[in-house]
Amino acid sequence: MLDFFSGTSPVVFCIPFIAGFIGWFTNWLAVRANLYPVNFIGIPPYLGWQGVMPRNAAEMSNKFSTMIREKLINVEEMFESVRGDKEKTREMVDDITDKAVEEFATNIAPESWAKARDKLREYIRNLIRENVEEVVDKMLLKMEQEIENIIDIDDLMEEVMLEDRGLMGHVLLKVASPEFRLIERSGLYFGFLFGVVQMLLWIIYPVNWVLPAAGFLVGYATNWVAMKLIFEPVKPKKIGPFILQGLFIKRQFEAAEQFSDVICDKVFTSDNFARHMSSGEPRKKLIKIIDEQLEESMAIYEEDPMVAMLASPEKLAEAKQELKDRLHTSNFEDNEFSKNFSGDTQIIRKQIHEKLKELDESEFSDVLRPVFQKDEWKLLLTGGVLGGIIGFLQVVYIFGGTF
Repeated sequence: MLDFFSGTSPVVFCIPFIAGFIGWFTNWLAVRANLYPVNFIGIPPYLGWQGVMPRNAAEMSNKFSTMIREKLINVEEMFESVRGDKEKTREMVDDITDKAVEEFATNIAPESWAKARDKLREYIRNLIRENVEEVVDKMLLKMEQEIENIIDIDDLMEEVMLEDRGLMGHVLLKVASPEFRLIERSGLYFGFLFGVVQMLLWIIYPVNWVLPAAGFLVGYATNWVAMKLIFEPVKPKKIGPFILQGLFIKRQFEAAEQFSDVICDKVFTSDNFARHMSSGEPRKKLIKIIDEQLEESMAIYEEDPMVAMLASPEKLAEAKQELKDRLHTSNFEDNEFSKNFSGDTQIIRKQIHEKLKELDESEFSDVLRPVFQKDEWKLLLTGGVLGGIIGFLQVVYIFGGTF
């Protein structure tokens, strides 16, 4: 054995350590190239780089939203739960009632209201409250029936992720941080092992192209092995005393909780839902529903003799038109109704968490696997090219070779 290494330069023994560095560095760079930079750096369109996920935010948001819509969220069930929250409904009815009474007392019939007896004021307040309660209930029922047209999960995801192209990376860092660390560490370990083979090959056959070729293989193979360890095997597989399974899949319950937390904190927020409902087709649907209920609501006041004692038909018609104008120009994003009933993050969080835990191994693997698969070949190739370059530098600067 010693004879095999006799006459070998001690510097040759650096090859496994350099290969370990190649494996670690290429994997480290592959992770970051996936996520960063969020915005393109360089001379567009080709000379430069943008993180794989930020660059493909639209396509990845589509894959994510399809998976979420088909497997994790039932929008109708979500809204039904929100509508069933009697305490929230009561609070909202009280709030709208107070504002409607104030509107009546200060803008519609200020003089008559100031002179009216307490019993008449109380009658008007009760009438408004009963009317508001009925209107809110009917509106929520119609919204529930139209909810898939009002809240489009695909459009919502795309809106949020195109606005913040780094969001997908944030989601992955939160959910798959142990797997990212494994990718980096495994590059070091497997790179060193491959480096031992590379060293023996160099001793036997010290030709200049050997180290660049071996460096390419190390950079490519360490990335490939890391991806396999994360997602494969999908089903637990027993080999001797060991049970093997993809590391991400093995963490299903833990990752399910992390995923539901980050997706609700960053994507499915009440503000994002309200903003989504403030434009395009969702806004048109909402305005149509509210318009219909406004007509019904104002008809009750127009026909009530006690209201007529305080406000003229002209004043009521003017108030109705002002309400319509305000509705058609209002920003639902700042509207308490849409914020309160556009989405309850706790309900969504619970839905996503529970359904993620119920997925079988193959379905759960699909939560992240498509994200990595998009440009996986580019990352593997980049790892190989960098490994080859470092192998070339070894030959030139360590062993004094020339090409």
